[in-house]
Amino acid sequence: MSRSGLAVAALCLALAVQAQEPTNHEDAAGQARRAAEQAAAAVALLESGEAPALPCADDACAPQALAAAYRVQDGTYAGSMLRLGEEGRYSMQLTQPPMQRSSKGTWSLQDGMVVLVPQDDPADAVQLVPYEARSAERAQLQQLLADLQQAHPEPDGRSDQDARDTLQAQLAATHEAGRPLYVSLLDPLTGVASEGVQVVLELAGGELAAESRLSGGNTYRFPSPPPGQAVTGVRLQFPGVDAPLRLPLQAPLRPSYQVLFDACALRMCESATMGMVLQQGADGPLLYAMGVGVFQRESH
Repeated sequence: MSRSGLAVAALCLALAVQAQEPTNHEDAAGQARRAAEQAAAAVALLESGEAPALPCADDACAPQALAAAYRVQDGTYAGSMLRLGEEGRYSMQLTQPPMQRSSKGTWSLQDGMVVLVPQDDPADAVQLVPYEARSAERAQLQQLLADLQQAHPEPDGRSDQDARDTLQAQLAATHEAGRPLYVSLLDPLTGVASEGVQVVLELAGGELAAESRLSGGNTYRFPSPPPGQAVTGVRLQFPGVDAPLRLPLQAPLRPSYQVLFDACALRMCESATMGMVLQQGADGPLLYAMGVGVFQRESH
């Protein structure tokens, strides 16, 4: 493969799920090059004119000169920020709604690529969506309930009644005694399901395990807490994460909760290493990240 073809193939590193785990003896640059070689088909981008042709090789693209803040100007990830520090550390925020994906770790310049190696804190990769911010979800549930009521004005059998009760319970402003509780997990960027995640509700005097999962595998149904037992938080045990992550639940108790999580930061993606092709732009260095966009240096 030509040098320019290898550079374009490296674009496919960004947020890509790799087919195999890197070995313990393989450094970050080696992981990046291996993934780039597997993405040789991306050379077609160069031939189509969609990728830049000029490598960044002057003094302005030396490692010490690259330390700066960069921003994506256009596309779905417009506003995303990357800061390369002089000490070899980086911080990045990708702004695709509804979740900001944050990452931090080390960076290096290798063969015309800026290679990012995340060293994220798992606690920063999980967030609880406030009930008040879930108006779109409630509108969807309301429509589902209306459709169900129109299709079956009189519930036909226990299953129809259970479906109606479930929707009505989740639409309530606060939890009602005797009703189940629901916790939904979602990675909105990668679509990774919550398979293998253990979820329990933390009670003032113990814990409450889920009794089932609804279709799709991302929503956990809990029995109603025993009388007099306050729910204080939800605890999540992700595969490969040593300690459970705790999200406190403030009063009043809601009928359902939504948790957004970053599967790659929690090591549920095979490789989180990210490679960006370094190119020379008219106004300075450009960093091309496949699937995200072009990070342009901010003017001082």
